[in-house]
Amino acid sequence: MRRLLPILATGFLIASLLIWIFGDSGLRASVRLEKYRRDLEANIEGLQGRNAALEADLQRLRGSAETNELAARDIGLYRPGDKVIRIEGLSARRRGYEVGTLLRMKQPSGLQNPFFKMAGIGVSAALAVLALALRRRDLRGRPHGRPRR
Repeated sequence: MRRLLPILATGFLIASLLIWIFGDSGLRASVRLEKYRRDLEANIEGLQGRNAALEADLQRLRGSAETNELAARDIGLYRPGDKVIRIEGLSARRRGYEVGTLLRMKQPSGLQNPFFKMAGIGVSAALAVLALALRRRDLRGRPHGRPRR
């Protein structure tokens, strides 16, 4: 029985390490979250650059009526009375704006690593029951106040 306790403790330690490394809040999850954070930071930098470019376009459009007219024609707006000539086979050049990239973290579905979690809980419960049983057995055999040999 005394040999069983170190074996169970080793099993508990191994199960705990596996949960710490592979569990849904363990080391792998931490690495995945760090990568997601870096992706978000890169996305924010890209959006800030896009915002700066749009601000520059806005200032340019506010500064000149001719620029406004050219920009309006680029998107297909013309003054009343303007003659529009369309050439077959030539596509109209339209400049669209990108809003940005939406990044969403993929949430794991269902329980992650339920075997390791249940093994860890089971081993710790078995160790607790075993420790209590050994303690009771030791206490049952000796009278109160008498030191252990």
